[in-house]
Amino acid sequence: MSNRLNEDLEQLLKSAELSAYEIKVYLSLLNSNHLTAREISLKSNVPSGRIYEVLEELKMKGLIEIQDSRPKMYRALNFNQAFNNLISHLNNRHKRKTDVLTNEAKILESRLFESDLLNKKEPSRIFWSTVYGAQSIISMYMRHYKELQEELLLNDFINENTLKVLPYGRKLFEGIINAVNRGVQVKLLWSFEHDDRPLSENDKEEKLNLYNKIIKKLKEILNVTSVFNSRFEMRFVYKKISTNFDIFDKKRILFKLQNPLQPFQIFACMNVLDQNLAEKLREKYLSIWTFESLNENS
Repeated sequence: MSNRLNEDLEQLLKSAELSAYEIKVYLSLLNSNHLTAREISLKSNVPSGRIYEVLEELKMKGLIEIQDSRPKMYRALNFNQAFNNLISHLNNRHKRKTDVLTNEAKILESRLFESDLLNKKEPSRIFWSTVYGAQSIISMYMRHYKELQEELLLNDFINENTLKVLPYGRKLFEGIINAVNRGVQVKLLWSFEHDDRPLSENDKEEKLNLYNKIIKKLKEILNVTSVFNSRFEMRFVYKKISTNFDIFDKKRILFKLQNPLQPFQIFACMNVLDQNLAEKLREKYLSIWTFESLNENS
């Protein structure tokens, strides 16, 4: 292996967070076939007292394999397989670190929020909060719409009052359109509220007509010929979705609680920043979107 190529490979391994000993051992094995631990120690100049620890680390990271013989023999995996394993290892390790840090930050946030340590003129929480009332909920949504960078998955419900109250949500829909114009991918999934009895064909036709009226109304509210493009899709499902939630950039979930006295209103909204929960809910959302939802032409 040329000196320049060897230097570039060594630099890449450093970037992948390998220790100096791990790099020496891996490069020694990369230029050889099967070697014993003693042979590797001599070739790499890694002390014999550390060699087994280093070899176990490289095995755990997926860079080498161990032949269970007497004595044990060690071999470097081919370059492509080794680096694919190493990238997977780093991704998993960083995710675990992120999860631990997030959980610790949640606990600390709650303790700080309840303490007198901070001068909180306008107290707010990052990881977990609840807001009540239409104006507070709209303000929270508008703030998070502006922060969007990649993806927005929305879930809303349709009942006999939806067409009447739709104009009151103009500000929210304008916020969505602004996010779309910035390059954010948006999906909006509507669900109908009804009991669990099977729907007749007439029921389905009525609901499809109502859905198409909602689309027409949205176009009137926003004064556009179409509210859709390659980054903004809208579909519906006939069934009721038990919990209404929206997912922001695969990490923040807003759970919406309907007003039991006025079901067309959202009474409260719970704001949760939790990437693991968001990933699971996103899978559920996309499953319904892909396998159960319909579009306006269905």
